[in-house]
Amino acid sequence: MNGAYHVPVLAREVVEGLVVDRDGVYLDATAGGGGHSAAVLAALGPTGRLIAADRDPEAVAETRQRLSPWGGQVTVIHGDFAALRDTVATAGVPALNGVLFDLGVSSHQLDTPARGFGFREEGPLDMRMDPETGESAATLLARLAEADLARILYDFGEERQARRIARAVCRQRQEQPVATTADLRRAVERTHPERLTKTLARVFQALRIAVNGELVQLEQGLRAAASLLLPGGRLAVIAYHSLEDRLVKQTMGPLLLGCICPPALPVCACGREPAFRRVQVRARRADAAEIGANRRSRSASLRFYERV
Repeated sequence: MNGAYHVPVLAREVVEGLVVDRDGVYLDATAGGGGHSAAVLAALGPTGRLIAADRDPEAVAETRQRLSPWGGQVTVIHGDFAALRDTVATAGVPALNGVLFDLGVSSHQLDTPARGFGFREEGPLDMRMDPETGESAATLLARLAEADLARILYDFGEERQARRIARAVCRQRQEQPVATTADLRRAVERTHPERLTKTLARVFQALRIAVNGELVQLEQGLRAAASLLLPGGRLAVIAYHSLEDRLVKQTMGPLLLGCICPPALPVCACGREPAFRRVQVRARRADAAEIGANRRSRSASLRFYERV
């Protein structure tokens, strides 16, 4: 175990925008290898506290070791977004000063063939964030009807050739099970896409989202985080593709609204005030230096929201 487990994206920007009270309590809901968690802890005062959570048992073990120097200032918990309220309750905390979501898949998960997240090396077609629960991508592919698979590829991968690829996968599974990342890659290659790497990335993304229920989990986690933040507390979200970013904006959008009275009404009658405000209008992105050092940061989009 070491710092190369996962390189945190936009770590400096996260700390600058998230830590509003050095003696506050913060939640890293996607601890990964503990990179962002360590950066936040380094910015806290001696009475500040961090809860680090992840649904991947390997990430939990890595985070627990990496953050051990902070002792009682940090609590590491195995849990997903849907259980976020339980995670915070387990840590004995009633409310939070900040919450971070670093979405998508970690470098370690992508670079470990046995996890089945990447298409560059052969491994079992698993893709589960928590290998101890749910069904693998191979099991999902074995039971899905062609139309359902096409819908997943289109909805979660925004893949325009979803029907053709679904047909190729179903044809291949008639010959042999699609059990490894190489099996799935061969099925996609049969469709002769113009940009193979881009197509593979979209197909693997779509299946990963379906296997882990990522979008449902994200919406539940965002709502829970919003309800747990203290006034002045910050929510930070790093998204890596349009589906995640769109869902963040759709979920947080209603919480940004103030008065909803008709414009013709001379005085507000609804009394509604916004629960959150945008800390900045546009998402923050990695600069050229960070992208040069960590190519995976090029698609990262960081948004901040503040409880008012």
